[in-house]
Amino acid sequence: MLELAQRSIDGFAETLACLGRTGVGGAREVRAAGAVGARVPWAEDNHWIDAAVGGPGVVLVDPPHCLWSTVAPPDRQELEAIAMPCMGLVLDEWQVPAGAPLETPALDVVGELNDRAYGQQDRLAPLIGALDDPRVRTHGLRVDGEWACVALTVRLADDVSVQYVATEAAFRRRGLAAQVLAGALARARADGARTATLQASPDGRGVYERLGFRTVATLTASVAA
Repeated sequence: MLELAQRSIDGFAETLACLGRTGVGGAREVRAAGAVGARVPWAEDNHWIDAAVGGPGVVLVDPPHCLWSTVAPPDRQELEAIAMPCMGLVLDEWQVPAGAPLETPALDVVGELNDRAYGQQDRLAPLIGALDDPRVRTHGLRVDGEWACVALTVRLADDVSVQYVATEAAFRRRGLAAQVLAGALARARADGARTATLQASPDGRGVYERLGFRTVATLTASVAA
């Protein structure tokens, strides 16, 4: 349980750092003692982009808007409404569900579809489209030639961190997210991954639980008081 929790937390932190390393619009990686993430000044309205993962005692110069931690620092304002479950799955005994073969969408497709799915404009798309990291892989399904559901994974040692799962509004309620996730996990296991981790949104949690994921930790969000 503790190992899966740390892997899930590390996966989120390293994904943020990947966004920062793109340098888009002044974005930069945050990596200091006790904190990893991204400073993205033009996305300060987004708690999942201009953000870092760190402990209660971390001190940062020009910190991101949001700090995610297992315990909210006493000098910051906790955003109780957006606590985020961290989930994990051991792949060794996992039974691969049947599903359609996946394709590999371009990074900009993943970013643009996520922005549409989450009702935002030009937040993830510029950053995901500029990712340049060999650990990153994209996954997706088309319906009638149109990209309907996508996801991105980041490989960290023998863990695969699942990020940015999104389905176009017109194709929801068809089980596509489960198919994409199952295909991505099958790929990762074939490549030697031992565990899979992610962070769940309210809409996605049930999908992940049905695939075998369980909650292993909770990250709380806080902003400057």
